[in-house]
Amino acid sequence: MKKGFGTIIVIAGIVSLVISGIFFYQGVSKANLITSAMQDEKVEYKNAKGIEGIVDTPAEAEIMAGVLKSHRMDRYGTYGSLGRHDPKRVEILKAITLESSLHLARMGYGLTQLVQGIGAFIGMIGLLLIGGGVILVRSTRETA
Repeated sequence: MKKGFGTIIVIAGIVSLVISGIFFYQGVSKANLITSAMQDEKVEYKNAKGIEGIVDTPAEAEIMAGVLKSHRMDRYGTYGSLGRHDPKRVEILKAITLESSLHLARMGYGLTQLVQGIGAFIGMIGLLLIGGGVILVRSTRETA
């Protein structure tokens, strides 16, 4: 009975390792997707608190969003402060859209890191299950 239980634990560990790999792969592939999407948009700025060239990292996305917000606020103020028929509202909406996209990219990176971390944790659990199952199977052989 214990040997069968040990085998089940080993199988659960192997399944955990497979799931871990899937989580980790998904996290890495989505981070690469976000990076390539940002590179495709070619959002670039020079001398913006350390950004040189195309914005393509989470830190650069956050910095650039802050720069855009600062410029938008200096030039137009808030969206709500403009009158309903003010032509500047269109420009503010364009700026807010790019700002939001950069914030979403930053949050997307954070989510991919979370998924990778969960994958690593599931992998550690899988290794522990395999190790415990193997020990249990070996101990039942010695007592039999």
